[in-house]
Amino acid sequence: MTSSTVVASSHTRTALRDPVLVLPFVVAAGLGIGWLGSDAKVSGTRVAVDLALAWALVGASLLALGRARWRRSRVLLIASAFALLAADLRWARADSLWTLGFLLELLWLALLVHFVLTFPDGRARSNPARVVIAGTYAAALGGLVVGALVDPRPRDVLGVAASERLTGAVDRTEGILGIAIAVAVVLLVARRLPLLQGAARRAQAPLLAAAALTVPTTLLWLVSVTVTGEGSPTLETIARGVGLLVPLGLVAGVTWSRMGRSEASDLVVELQTEGAASLGERLARALGDPTLELAYRLDDGRYVDATGQPVELPQHPNRAVTPLTARGEEVAALVHDPALLDEPAVVESVRATVGLVLENERLAAEVRSQLAEVRASRARIVAATDAERRRIERNLHDGAQQRLVTLSIALGLEASRAHGAKPDVLSRAQDEVEEAIAELRELARGIHPTLLREEGLEAAVEALARRTPLPVIVEGSIGDRLPDAVELAAYFLVSEALTNVVKHASASEATVRLAREAGTLRVVVTDDGVGGAHLAADSGLAGLRDRLEALDAQLLVESKPRHGTSINAEIPCGS
Repeated sequence: MTSSTVVASSHTRTALRDPVLVLPFVVAAGLGIGWLGSDAKVSGTRVAVDLALAWALVGASLLALGRARWRRSRVLLIASAFALLAADLRWARADSLWTLGFLLELLWLALLVHFVLTFPDGRARSNPARVVIAGTYAAALGGLVVGALVDPRPRDVLGVAASERLTGAVDRTEGILGIAIAVAVVLLVARRLPLLQGAARRAQAPLLAAAALTVPTTLLWLVSVTVTGEGSPTLETIARGVGLLVPLGLVAGVTWSRMGRSEASDLVVELQTEGAASLGERLARALGDPTLELAYRLDDGRYVDATGQPVELPQHPNRAVTPLTARGEEVAALVHDPALLDEPAVVESVRATVGLVLENERLAAEVRSQLAEVRASRARIVAATDAERRRIERNLHDGAQQRLVTLSIALGLEASRAHGAKPDVLSRAQDEVEEAIAELRELARGIHPTLLREEGLEAAVEALARRTPLPVIVEGSIGDRLPDAVELAAYFLVSEALTNVVKHASASEATVRLAREAGTLRVVVTDDGVGGAHLAADSGLAGLRDRLEALDAQLLVESKPRHGTSINAEIPCGS
């Protein structure tokens, strides 16, 4: 998990990580290289370009000190500066230093390619980028080692198999590889630029664009190396001069990012403005990160979103987590693009600002979470009750009812074989058993209708209509079977509504309409009775309303006096 908190420690201030400590060394090294160039009668322009580029690389790394994610990139910039100066050891009189400079001639370019393709956090974003980086180092180091072994110049202390033909072949191979790498870098940069947005665009786009602009002159120099075997010193100097665009691009990106601080003053107004957008949406808009998410921290340490649903904070480097506090306690966390960390001032302004409005939002999210838990608990209770209903219905059907049926048959057989007054007594007992069976079946049907389980809601509602002692019209169709909880809730709604029609409405007929559309089951029961019905606290419909609310359903009762009653329920049922 990436945190936006930056901890500074004097123990970590090493020369490798801190450009401030590196600056005196690179200045001294540059002056020494300048003296070597002057002593070797090297063009003043070339010396000035190399010193300017090396010092600019270290200077640009100074601007990245406040960005913890850029530490690896700072190291690459500093290493590139020293590698550039080390390559100029070819101006030294000592053959060993000349050979070292020859071996490191292209290392600074490989480090810059690595820097550009992994900026700002030092991680390659794709396998092609990793391949290009590895190929660049192989060409820059391996190619020059091979070249040093075959170079015929007397100053090469490693030349063990001197051959002008092999040297020319190595130079041309290096040139071809360099051209391929340059083209690959442009393609990777061109693919990445359009994907940048918000803070990432401000911090990274200027550098990537500057890197792309340096490629044409580098290509010209590589082409000259490939064609001539040595290349043009003038083109090489121009290519290094154009390389100054890379540190300048970094400076432009940092400057553009710092301009984002002006948004902090507008952020206070934006966050406190009431509107249709949620706080998370307003934060995303203010920070320019459409992927931003806001997670509220509950007292028990869990995180939920604005609707109260549980949220897991990410644990991978592609997302960053910034804690938000109010009165010294964490109340929420921002989950966002790590590029926002490249603008620490803006992130800190958010952390300071949202405390003014976030506590109420967190409390509201906590209430929604509790409400969601209550609904889930109520749904579990309803499901457990329905399961118990099914168990009782099966026990009645397979147990007591079957035993009574067996008893009725036995009484009938005994009555057929008996003589005198005994058959009448047995027949009356059989009739009593038959009535008990009928009542038991009615009880089992009320607990959980077998027909609903076996044939579905439409068949069960039609059976209800046939048993109701007044005309009931069933309209509509729902197609395929629905979840058990939905079918059972709809069945009991129709059953209770028809029971109320018979008992209280003085109606001549009733209508049941079933419809399924857009993932919702709609059940409407109407009658032409006296009306005036309402949801009393202890009524059967009030209990059904609780069951329906556990399914996130809505129940509406319309019953004007002398205009009949309409009971309308909309139950979510999936697709």
